[in-house]
Amino acid sequence: MELFYDLIFSVVLERLTSGLVADFSWPRFFNASVLFFWFFWSWHETSGYFDNHGNDSILNVLIINVQLILAGMAALFIPDAIAGNYTNILIAFVPMELLLIAVWYIIGHFDPTHGPASRAWATVYSFALLLLLIGLFAPTAGKFVIILATLLINYLVVFFANPRLRREYENTHMPFVLKDSLIERYGLMTMIALGEVIVGLYEAIGHPVTMLGLTEFIMSIVLVALVTAVYYQVIGELHVQMASSIQVMAVRWLFLLDIYAVMLFGVFLIFVLEKDQLTQRLWLSFLLFASLFVMWLIQRITSHDKQARGTNKPLFFMFEFAAMLAVAFLHKSWMILCLDLIMLLVILHYRYIQPVKAEN
Repeated sequence: MELFYDLIFSVVLERLTSGLVADFSWPRFFNASVLFFWFFWSWHETSGYFDNHGNDSILNVLIINVQLILAGMAALFIPDAIAGNYTNILIAFVPMELLLIAVWYIIGHFDPTHGPASRAWATVYSFALLLLLIGLFAPTAGKFVIILATLLINYLVVFFANPRLRREYENTHMPFVLKDSLIERYGLMTMIALGEVIVGLYEAIGHPVTMLGLTEFIMSIVLVALVTAVYYQVIGELHVQMASSIQVMAVRWLFLLDIYAVMLFGVFLIFVLEKDQLTQRLWLSFLLFASLFVMWLIQRITSHDKQARGTNKPLFFMFEFAAMLAVAFLHKSWMILCLDLIMLLVILHYRYIQPVKAEN
């Protein structure tokens, strides 16, 4: 059921990506970014709930199916919202918020251990719901402000609930961990995002297919595969234990940020293949580097091995970033080939150089 629920977000990613590719502008980019984090707040909140409280009860089966339907319905209105018409998407966000309020109030009622923190979660989300309802009667600009405000409230809820969470963890002697199963869910969603990049390549290759187009298509798929390899090289053996709930949530936000960077990387890869403009090539290089840097950042802040944390010096990232920017001045075919080679060197660095330094 959790896997089936995850797959609806491949639709969300596709509609966000296609909405940007069809008619890119900075207002549309900002709209799509806000929508991404709104939808994926819903995903990571539901995923966190099921990781901590999930079982095969009728109630949980009902919750995940309702949430799947609500996310799918809201995805219908992504193109309108990217274009600046927020009315329908705002209406669709109301039941998504309401469902999660109900979920946390249910936990607060039936689970004395998690009750105080769960009620804090539900109370903050209730305030966000009130704002959404007010937004239904606001003008267009006001609707966007409401969507942005509720997005911030939904993400910052951990700061309001942190005192209760700390008492809960101290009373139960639980460590502040991000479970391996939830890390796996973030990895799966990242792979879904990378899969959506490949889907977009089929539209970018053009018809009829030329030998040059086929070559660029293959090199682009290789590039996506190499990003995947780096992801599992860096995060595959990750175990997260932090000092507070806020730190754990910050790591979860970084996973979402990496999925966001991957989505935008796919958008600009399509632009490069279709239009081959310098600005787009520079953005492609920057977003690829940003994704790799976020992966490393997750590894670094969660590692308890000081030697391993110090293996990637700033010089390595300066070289990596400079190389990616330099190849952006090449023709798109040569650029993608060079990015493949750079990514291969990054993999070799993580696979052979870093472990040796960590052991030393």
